[in-house]
Amino acid sequence: MTADKLPELDLEWEAEKICRWGAARAGVIVVAPLVGTMALMANEVYMIIRLGELRGVKLDESAVMGLLGSLGATFVGQTLTTLIPFAPVQIPVGISVTYAVGRVANAWLKAGRPEDIASFKEIYEQARQEGLNHIDDFKEMHCKDEPLGDESRRFNLQTDKLLQKVMAGADAAEKALSDGLQSINDKFIRPFAYKTDVWLTAQRWQQLKRGEITVPYSELADYLNKNLQQEGWKILKLAYQEPACFSISVRQPEYGVIDAVFAVESFEISSNCAAAELELRDFSVADNKFAEIALDFLGSELIMGLIDLLFAKIDIPGDKVDTVYEQRRLKIDFYKALQSSRFAEMTLMNKPLLERVQLQQMTPQPEGLQIKVKISS
Repeated sequence: MTADKLPELDLEWEAEKICRWGAARAGVIVVAPLVGTMALMANEVYMIIRLGELRGVKLDESAVMGLLGSLGATFVGQTLTTLIPFAPVQIPVGISVTYAVGRVANAWLKAGRPEDIASFKEIYEQARQEGLNHIDDFKEMHCKDEPLGDESRRFNLQTDKLLQKVMAGADAAEKALSDGLQSINDKFIRPFAYKTDVWLTAQRWQQLKRGEITVPYSELADYLNKNLQQEGWKILKLAYQEPACFSISVRQPEYGVIDAVFAVESFEISSNCAAAELELRDFSVADNKFAEIALDFLGSELIMGLIDLLFAKIDIPGDKVDTVYEQRRLKIDFYKALQSSRFAEMTLMNKPLLERVQLQQMTPQPEGLQIKVKISS
């Protein structure tokens, strides 16, 4: 977004600056505890009023509410999403929706404030997408810290039943997410997370807000067995074992059943590292060459299967996974493997996934492997 791409008319440039101001401010206030979405609404109202003043039109509260209400369920559904306390979604939603509202309001004012705004809905969607494409630009604008008006003011939303939904609070947002998850994912959230749906499913939502994901042992075992069919290996059991370990029992065609117990010494996936270290606590096969091969296989397949499952089945190439087994420790480096897989194409909010998401440690728990997740905006 640069000035040389803007219309040369001063009036249009001033209107564009107001829209950007409102959008930049939305990215700050939308994550404010308790009052974020209501402040977002106030921010949009003041933005529209300022756009009216720019064109010499004095808009009262009812006129502004009428315009917002006319945008219909699409606007309400997207605004409702900001009630879900998850900043990587709230910020892009708040910015892009506010920018789109401003652009529609400007076009509506230019057209003489017609009652039928159906023709402006295409402008809304185009502007919303443009806002998404320039999230980082809006977040860096200095005006983001300057309110357009009194953000604590509570406007009368009773004039439109659609807008009353926005007042319903976080419980309604959670219900909307649960009831209409597929629609929200398809129409709005999915553009943020190409091939990363697992991060935004209803099943993972509460875990993400707590900064962790737990993968049940049964889910991981089923997924691994599908991948191991051609190898002839079969996981018979994958379970928690005290203290803070996991046990794995595998049948191998030539050697029969192999049992092992591992503790997780380290685990990290970030923009410059993807590695894990497992400590062998117990193993049923004597220390020989097969034992080393078996441990390499067990450890690397388990870790790779876990990552593949988490990142929407990216098919990590096994020949690029480096494993070292010594002194009862198995070190697995899979950074090159991730970068060589479809993982490299995955983005979140227009940036490589690992610039937004870091997995910092893994701890065996009775219910599954718990992974700490840090998601930055």
